[in-house]
Amino acid sequence: MADARTAAQYADGAVRRAARDLAYDDYLAALLAPDKQQADFIAIAALMGELARIPLHVSDPALGEIRLQWWRDALAADGPSGHPVADAVRAMQPLLPLPVGDFIAPVLEARAAELYAEPFATRAAFEAYVTSPELAAMRLRAALLGFHPVTDTAIEEEAARALGLVRAAARMPYLFAKGRTPLSADQFGEGATIDEGELRSAMAHLIDEAATAWAALRPRLRRISRDLRRVIVPVALAGPYLRAIQSAGRDSVRDVAEPSPLERSLRLWLAARLGRF
Repeated sequence: MADARTAAQYADGAVRRAARDLAYDDYLAALLAPDKQQADFIAIAALMGELARIPLHVSDPALGEIRLQWWRDALAADGPSGHPVADAVRAMQPLLPLPVGDFIAPVLEARAAELYAEPFATRAAFEAYVTSPELAAMRLRAALLGFHPVTDTAIEEEAARALGLVRAAARMPYLFAKGRTPLSADQFGEGATIDEGELRSAMAHLIDEAATAWAALRPRLRRISRDLRRVIVPVALAGPYLRAIQSAGRDSVRDVAEPSPLERSLRLWLAARLGRF
């Protein structure tokens, strides 16, 4: 019994560390979840962080594809994978209406797209890329809270898109540094090479689009239910990140935008507890 208890404590600690280190914002949001769901929400944050770091830590797309395939296989396996995050997410399966891999498949596709230099061929592909990771996390949280689908799917989808656009704008400098441009091809000219001016123009468009999406969504969040707040609470960080991204003197192509941990914690607390987004 002692060995089993020690193993369980280690696994829980490893999942929490992964969430805190790899997806700090969603980790903070998970800490505000009801006690019954908190550990599962932390596991979701850890999984999203594990997947998001793959494109940032590999230079060879083939190596990234191998790592992403490992996660596909681990989440679909019948037995333990030996990875605390994968096993914690798989342990949610009895509470979910669909296989956990079905929830995560769009996230894996989005991260796979970040392994390659080329922009998205269509606007629809870009929209799926920015929205899918946030929507998957929201739908997992909703299922764990016991309502599937979310009562107001329009709010859920709009929140996923707004947060996805903001997070994409914040993430782009990391990807540009690796020679990748996961933006919509319609933002660039006909040439095979994307020049500096085109890249800056595309980023300005992305930031404007993110700001517009957040401005349209925010008034609609004032009257949502407590459960829906718990599903979408990370969207409360759209405002702080936009302010950091749009701050004077910041280079949107090269400089990373990151609000202070205190500001992030406060915004999440106000949204989760008081409904103030």
